[in-house]
Amino acid sequence: MSAGIVQAATATTTLAASLPPSTADCLVAHVLTPPGLRWMGGAPLAARLLHADRDAALALPGIRAVVIRNSFAGVAAVSATHGADAARALRARWSAPPRADATPAARHTLARRGNAADTLRHADARHAQHYQWPLAGTRDDACCTAVADWRDATLTVWLPATRPGALRAELAALLGIPAAQVQLVCWQAPDDRADPALLAAHAAADAAVLAHATGQPVLRRLRAADVGLADAALDIRVDTARSGATVDAYAATLAGTAAPAAPLALWLTHAPAPVTDTIDAGHTGDAALPPYCIPHVELAVSGDPTAFAAAPLTAVRAQVFARESHLDEVAAAAQVDPVALRLAHLEDPRGTALVRQVAERAGWNPTASRDPTPGNVRRGRGFAYANTIDHDAGKSWSAWVAEVEVDGSTGELAVTRVTVGHDSESLPRPQAAATRSIEQDVAAAALQLTSATPAFDTWPADARLAGETLPAVPAHALPEVRLAGTLATHDALAASPTDSLPAAAAVANAIFDATGVRLRTPPFSADRIRLALAEASPGRKRKTRGWIAAAAAAAAGVCATLWPWRAPIAPVAPPEPGFYSAATLERGRLVAAAGDCAVCHTAPGGAKNAGGLPLETPFGTVYSTNITPDAQTGIGTWSFAAFERAMREGIHRDGRRLYPAFPYTAFARISDGDMQALYGYLMSAEPVKSAVPPTQLAFPFNLRPLLAGWNLLFHRNERFAPDPSRSAQWNRGAYLAEGLGHCSACHSPRNALGAEQGGRRYLTGGSAEGWEAPALTALSQAPVPWTEAALFTYLRGGYAPHHGAAAGPMAPVVEELAQLPEADVRAIAHYVASFGAPPPSPSVLAAQAAQAEQRSLQAARTLGGPAERLYQSACAVCHQSEQGIAQFGVKPSLALNTNLHSKLPDNVIQVLLRGMPAPPNSELGAMPAYADTLDDQQIAQLAQYLRARFAPDKPAWQDLENTVARLRAAPAH
Repeated sequence: MSAGIVQAATATTTLAASLPPSTADCLVAHVLTPPGLRWMGGAPLAARLLHADRDAALALPGIRAVVIRNSFAGVAAVSATHGADAARALRARWSAPPRADATPAARHTLARRGNAADTLRHADARHAQHYQWPLAGTRDDACCTAVADWRDATLTVWLPATRPGALRAELAALLGIPAAQVQLVCWQAPDDRADPALLAAHAAADAAVLAHATGQPVLRRLRAADVGLADAALDIRVDTARSGATVDAYAATLAGTAAPAAPLALWLTHAPAPVTDTIDAGHTGDAALPPYCIPHVELAVSGDPTAFAAAPLTAVRAQVFARESHLDEVAAAAQVDPVALRLAHLEDPRGTALVRQVAERAGWNPTASRDPTPGNVRRGRGFAYANTIDHDAGKSWSAWVAEVEVDGSTGELAVTRVTVGHDSESLPRPQAAATRSIEQDVAAAALQLTSATPAFDTWPADARLAGETLPAVPAHALPEVRLAGTLATHDALAASPTDSLPAAAAVANAIFDATGVRLRTPPFSADRIRLALAEASPGRKRKTRGWIAAAAAAAAGVCATLWPWRAPIAPVAPPEPGFYSAATLERGRLVAAAGDCAVCHTAPGGAKNAGGLPLETPFGTVYSTNITPDAQTGIGTWSFAAFERAMREGIHRDGRRLYPAFPYTAFARISDGDMQALYGYLMSAEPVKSAVPPTQLAFPFNLRPLLAGWNLLFHRNERFAPDPSRSAQWNRGAYLAEGLGHCSACHSPRNALGAEQGGRRYLTGGSAEGWEAPALTALSQAPVPWTEAALFTYLRGGYAPHHGAAAGPMAPVVEELAQLPEADVRAIAHYVASFGAPPPSPSVLAAQAAQAEQRSLQAARTLGGPAERLYQSACAVCHQSEQGIAQFGVKPSLALNTNLHSKLPDNVIQVLLRGMPAPPNSELGAMPAYADTLDDQQIAQLAQYLRARFAPDKPAWQDLENTVARLRAAPAH
C-alpha cells in the first residue's frame, strides 16, 4: 500500500469499539453473483447483466429496495428468505462469461540469494512438489459479515477492518459521495469464518449500496462462493536440492488465482476505482524468504506481482504450509529427524531457542521407540516453524508440534494435542474479555484444518466450529494445547494472527507420520484420508475400465438382485477394544441417532439395540433384530461387508433376504463414511446376549425369496446424490430425511405390496404402528400452516405451539434428534418445509391461530353433557387457557392441534389411551394415559367432544367405539 494511502487511513478512518445495529433492526442484503465469475490478476471475469425484472421483485412482500446498476443486482429485504424470493423474481439474464486470456503468465522474481537455478539443475538429489492453499481459507463456506447504515448524510460500515484507506475511497466512489462522509468501524461477527482481508471489502460494498438506497441499516453476510472464490486456490511449486541431510537450494513459485484487490460491486457497477494497491516487491520478497540458512534461494510469482497484495496473510500462510510440508518430505527422504533438519539450518538464536523449547515441551525424542497403536488407530506427530516480519509488530517466531489420531478404516482424524510456541519483538497484548486466548485460537485452527468442505454427510466431528463460537464446542472435541517459549511465562495473552502460521503444515506432517499419506492441500478431511489410504494399500485392485466391463458389472448386479438366495458372508472375529478412534465412534453415535437405530431395535424394558420390538405391518408382525456385537445373537461376527450389504441391499449375513420393515431402501442412501462410522459404533458397544422371537408371516409373505422381485420393482441401491441447484442446507436436510432419518417410511403412503409411493405422493401421509403419520406437504390438515421455524421447534423440542406435541412413534424420534447438532435439525426442517406452500407472514399466521381459537370458544358454548364433563375432569386443567394457572409452564392449545383436525381419529385416541411422555426440550409435562381409567365408550365420547369443540369446521368422526377397541387391542410400544 502506498504511503499516501497509509496516511489517509491513519488520519480519517474510525476504528471505534461501537457495535452495529442489532440483527433484528437490519435489512438483509441479497446480491446476485454473475455466473461463471472468476478472478484473474485481481480483476474479475464476470458476465454482463442483460436484463432483470426490477418491478416484479419490488412487488413482493418484505422487499424494501431493489438496486440495478449495470451488472450489479441487489435486494434489501426484511429477511434472507424474502431476499432470496425477490432474487428469483428478478429472472436475471446474463451474457456468456468472458474467456480468460490464454497467454502464459510471466514469472517475476521477488527475492534471490545465490544461484538456485543452476544448483537445482545440477543437483544429485532434487525434490519438486506442488502444494495448494484455498484462497477462502480451509473451508469453502468461509463467510464474512458487514453492516452498513446511511444516516445524516454519513455512511457508517462495521466490518473486519481491511485496507481501510483504500476501502473508504472505494465506497465513496461507489456511492458518489465525498470520502469524508464514509466511516469504517472495526467489528467482526462471532460466526465469521474467513480471512477478513479476502471478503470484508466485498461484503461492505454490497451493504453500502443497499443501505444508501433504503436509508436503513443493511446486513450483508457474504460467502466465498458469492464472489467466485470458493474454489480459488494459490498454487506453490517448491523445488529443493540437498546433499545428504543439508538443503543446498530452495526455489518457490506462487501462482494461481490472485486475490481481488477492490470490491466486486465496484467492478459490477462500473464505478471508477479510485485506489490502486501497490506492493514493494523487493521488501515483500525479503520478508517471505525462508528463515533458514540455505545458500541458494529464489522466490517468484507467476503473473502480476501486485495481485496478492489484498490478502498478504493468506499468501504467507500458503508459503509457510508449502515450505514446512516440503522440508518434512525432504527429511523423510533423507531419513533424518525433521526438527534436527531445521535446527541444522537455523542461525537465528531466538528461532533456535523457540524450536528447542517447543520440541522439549512436546516430548519430541526421535530416538525413543513409539508406543504401539491399539487396534486400527494410527498416531503421529508433526513439526512446523515460521518466522515472519510484520510492519507494526516487527519480527515474530512461531513453532508447532501437532499430534493426531487417524482411524485406518474411516479416515476420521482428531488433533489430540498441540504444543505451540510464539516469540515476538512485540508480544501479544494481555487478553481482553472479548478476545480469544492463544489456547482458543490454536484449538480453533487445529479443528478447522481437519474440517472438510461442508457436505451432505458432514458431522460435528468434521466441522466442530461451523456456526458456533469456540466455547460452545464440547471439551472432549478440543485438542489439548500446551504452551512453550515466552507464551508459557504469561498467564493470559490474546491470540496473534501469526500464532497459527505453522498449523497446517504441522497437522499435515503429523498425518504423514501416522499414515504415510501426504496431503498437500488443506483441509484434511476424513474422506480424503480414507481414499488416500485405500490408494496407498498394496493390495488395492485397479479399477475396471471400458464399457464392456461396466456393462458386465451392471448385469452381475441385476442378477444378484434377482437371485432369490445370496451367498453367506463368512463370520469374522469381533474387533478388539480401541480398534476405532474416538472421532469415528462419535460420528457413528450421531449417525445412529439420526437413523433412530435404538428406536426400533430396543424392546420396552429391554437393553439398548438388543432387538425384540414387535413391528406391526399389514402382512404380520416383524420383530427387530439384536444389533449389539454379541457373537451368538447379535452382529458380533459380521464383517463390514456383511453389515453394508444388509444396510444397502437388505441381505442378512447368512444370505437370507430381510423384510423391508427394516428400511434398507432408505439406508442405501447413506454415504460410505457414515456407513463405516455406524458399523464401528455398533461393533464397539457392549454386547448383549438376547435371542429375539423369529418373524413368522402368513403365506405367501413368509417366502423370503420373493423379495428378490420386490427389490427389483421398488428398491434402488443408490447412494445419496446432492442436488447442485439446491443449497448446502437443503442437501444436508435431504440426506438426513431421505436416508438416515427415513422419514418417508412413515410419512409416505404405501401400495398394496408395502412399497413407499414417491413422486407426487412423497411425504403426503402414511401410518406407523397404529398411528397416523400426517402429511408433511401442502396437504397437511393443520389449521395453521407449518413453517420452517415451527418444524424446527417441533423437531428440536417435541412441541410447536401452533401444532401440538410429539407423541407415539414420533416421540422417541424427537428424543434421538435431540442428540444431533442444532444445524442438522434446522436442515431437516428446511428440507421438509420446501414441500409445503410458501408460508404466510407472521401476522397472517397469528390471525389464523386467533381465528381457530375463536371458533373453538364459540363451539364450546353449544356443547355439554357427559362428554363435556369428561373433558373438564381429564383435560381442562392443562389445556383450557382461561381456566386456572398453567400447570407446566404452558397450556397447549387444542384448537391448534394438528391431530384434532385430521381426517382420522387414530392419533387422538392413541394419545388418550397411551398418554404422552414429556417432550425433551419444552416446558410441557407428560400427559397421563386413560386406558385404565376410561372405557371404550368414554374414550369415544371424549374424542368426539374434542373434535366438535376444537375443530368445529371439520366433520364428525365415525365409528369411534370400534376404532377405540381396535387401537386398545394393538400392542403398545
